[in-house]
Amino acid sequence: MKKIIIEDGLLLTDMEITFNGQLLPLQRVLVDTGSGSTVVSTDLAESIGVVADENDMIYRISGVGGSEFVYSKTVDSVRIGDMQTEDFALEIGAMNYGFNLAGIIGLVTTIESNYKYRRIDITIK
Repeated sequence: MKKIIIEDGLLLTDMEITFNGQLLPLQRVLVDTGSGSTVVSTDLAESIGVVADENDMIYRISGVGGSEFVYSKTVDSVRIGDMQTEDFALEIGAMNYGFNLAGIIGLVTTIESNYKYRRIDITIK
């Protein structure tokens, strides 16, 4: 069971990523039902060694909040509550959206990754 909160109209949760054996816990991760991918803040990703290299393609993603340049990296795992997937491709970007977020979980991505829906507790603040 994973705790999800609604804060200022945003659906938020926590997530952990592991890259080269290093764990990065992320708080204030937006659950975006319309996003086709999962994005993590460049600054936070760099703290565990996730950095762009010369072979990474940089591309633009767009959404309701605007657009930004990102690159893709495959991490060892992504965990949300007791749901985990291995060898997961994330997009890494600046995430300058005007509010404090560590990442965005794309609901389309979670469905494609075979996450099983479980009971979720939602708290409204």
